[in-house]
Amino acid sequence: MGPSDILRRIPKTEKILALLSQDPTLNQLSSARLLEAVRLVLANLRENIIGQKTNTVPLIEDILAESRRTALDLMNLKLKPVINATGIILHTNLGRAPLALKAAEEVQKAALFYSTLEYDPIKGIRNDRLIPVEELLIGLTGAEAAMAVNNNAAALFLLMVTLAQGRKVVISRGELVEIGGAFRLSDIIEAGGATIAEVGSTNRTRLADYQKALGSENAAAILKVHASNFKKTGYTGETGVEELAPLARSYGLPLIVDAGSGTFLDLAPLGLSEETPVQKILTLGADAVCFSGDKLLGAAQAGLIAGKKDIICALKKHPLARTVRPDKLTLAALEATLKLAQDPAEAKKQIPTWRMLYSTEKELQKAAVKLKRTLGTYPGLNLAVIRTESRTGGGSAPEQPLNSWAVAIESPNLEISRLEERLRQQNPPLVARIWRDRLILDVRTVFPAQYAQIKNILSLAWTELTSSPASSAEG
Repeated sequence: MGPSDILRRIPKTEKILALLSQDPTLNQLSSARLLEAVRLVLANLRENIIGQKTNTVPLIEDILAESRRTALDLMNLKLKPVINATGIILHTNLGRAPLALKAAEEVQKAALFYSTLEYDPIKGIRNDRLIPVEELLIGLTGAEAAMAVNNNAAALFLLMVTLAQGRKVVISRGELVEIGGAFRLSDIIEAGGATIAEVGSTNRTRLADYQKALGSENAAAILKVHASNFKKTGYTGETGVEELAPLARSYGLPLIVDAGSGTFLDLAPLGLSEETPVQKILTLGADAVCFSGDKLLGAAQAGLIAGKKDIICALKKHPLARTVRPDKLTLAALEATLKLAQDPAEAKKQIPTWRMLYSTEKELQKAAVKLKRTLGTYPGLNLAVIRTESRTGGGSAPEQPLNSWAVAIESPNLEISRLEERLRQQNPPLVARIWRDRLILDVRTVFPAQYAQIKNILSLAWTELTSSPASSAEG
């Protein structure tokens, strides 16, 4: 059967519309919106048939379900909450770190009302919007000064354009990484007007390699970069901050460290030994450290810079500093999160990222048992509590998993990928992963308040999948 024969078996638009009009959940939608949804679904189906991505027409119930989801999606905002059951704590595609409740409350207040963003109510004068965050960063890191910009790429760019424009930046060849969205570190450095002086090899860079490169009088700085989402193994070696700092000082140059995710905690007890606390990097001799706000810190997207006062002052004075400054909502989230971080014990309870990182296996096993009990039973589905592995995500500790627990779902009569697809197409989407033909709901990244939602989502998705009769969609 050729594509033209398959295309003739697609149900008519009018038939799908007539059936959709009987769905009470779509009463609030106009006929024009329903028509738009049906046309989108059928056009996509035709495209897949013509492109030979499929050689069958779905059951009419499946077309109706897809049209219903599309219609509701057209009505909803595109940015919406998601239930993250992947076990990846800092899932970039799902928005990275969720905010602490206190931080979210402060963001809401800053959004709904006027604020003291750049105003000192005691003195009645204009104030610097960055001061509250800077003071907290200084207290947490022990740095002489600090500042915030809108993301870590912007932080590195500002460092380059301020300190190294028209000059060379010495960096290990093995640290010229590519970050998310196909952005390469080299592109950011060069966009800042600096020239890259690569030293060493991909797998090994020695102190002597840096010394040789610094013989050039045009060197502006040494840059050391966190490896982010990859790990070198085997015959490898790198030069640490403690060795580079004295070398940089001997040449009168700043040592800049891009710490990537950035953390104030010693994560070695969790097996995440690759993540060095920012305050330790500064103690080892770095002159400036930049890192993200929405990763291991657990705050909003931001680039945070801590270091020597003269460097931070130069960054603030640069004309481009204004183009990358954070807005009031980001600053509200940052200030609230940094205040919580002052008390690590309390922060591990209140900052979701910290709580997820420090959840014990015993706690996670108990949570998985509770989730399974909440989900109940379904004819044709087997649910079991199993051990699994979570990931930190966000470019942090890529090869160092965290032991976790999950609810595993399997079905002897259904391809589990169909259930995974239906779950992420619900509202809110439930995003999970498939492992060994089982759907894994890792409880490390699921909020307890979402258990009842997961039950409803699973029930709806399973009903949609099992209510479709084994009949043709012709008509």
